[in-house]
Amino acid sequence: MSNENFVENYYQGIYLTETVMGNPNGDFVDNSPRNFDGNVFTTDKCIKYNVRKYMHDTVEDIENKKDVVFFFPRLVDGAKKSESKFQTRTDAYKNLFDGDFEALKENSPDVRMFGGTFSFDKNPKQIYGPIQISYGLDINDAQIKRLQIGAPFANDSGKQKTNGSEAVVDDAIISYDISVNPNNYPRLLLNDDLILFKKALWFGTNLRKSTSKKTDSKLLMLIKFKNNNDGKITSLSIGELNKLISINNKKDRIMGNEIIELDCSHLKNKLDKYNDYIDSIELIYDSDEVKLINFDFDNKNIINKIEPNELI
Repeated sequence: MSNENFVENYYQGIYLTETVMGNPNGDFVDNSPRNFDGNVFTTDKCIKYNVRKYMHDTVEDIENKKDVVFFFPRLVDGAKKSESKFQTRTDAYKNLFDGDFEALKENSPDVRMFGGTFSFDKNPKQIYGPIQISYGLDINDAQIKRLQIGAPFANDSGKQKTNGSEAVVDDAIISYDISVNPNNYPRLLLNDDLILFKKALWFGTNLRKSTSKKTDSKLLMLIKFKNNNDGKITSLSIGELNKLISINNKKDRIMGNEIIELDCSHLKNKLDKYNDYIDSIELIYDSDEVKLINFDFDNKNIINKIEPNELI
């Protein structure tokens, strides 16, 4: 496989989502929104699941064992969904790839993206994935609300009773750090994988809808760094970026009813220090929903603005 098929640059970026009257990521205690002393956060796992679910539903060809999403729950042969009988990791490895690790890497986009630990029998392996996603942090001072839920049936006296409660956020805008580092595992991540990742990240999150899950993608920013003069991939982490943006119009926005004005002044100041190392900045957002403030560059050519529909 030629070098041009592999991602050969280092990237950093920010991914932003919004959840209105929903639960962006429930905990395992009572499914309340995850929080530290009321400060809402989410794990990387919920976002990676969205990516994997989208790829499973749209590109996976299980019959020909192509584009197989390896880290995805699969029922054992003959089992029904209601039985919740799932294959072990080792069973899936043998059933899908006949125990061939090279075939796994070649035909599993989620493995090429995120890596994983593969404790197969007596031959454990590990891939530190090129694409890494941080925990998400709310930057909108979201409040957690607990709602009472009525039972659909009456009690013995004929009166409807309260069955329990559920917790939601009023309006959480969650910011994630993203890095793409081919040096984590050279000659693994394909250019087509990165294109698929952006599409699956955006629309996979939007498609995962239920009464409580109402999260939508709002911004994806990917900063591409130049390689060294000798052509080697730059490994230039410039620190966490997701904390360098803020909501400029918090007081004017009620339950997501206004455009999100993102103040990027701190981020811009950071990027100015590394201007000589930046090749391009890709910005994906809906101009009717998000506005970037204080993010103007002298070199306009480094900005590549894309509307979400262009990802399709």
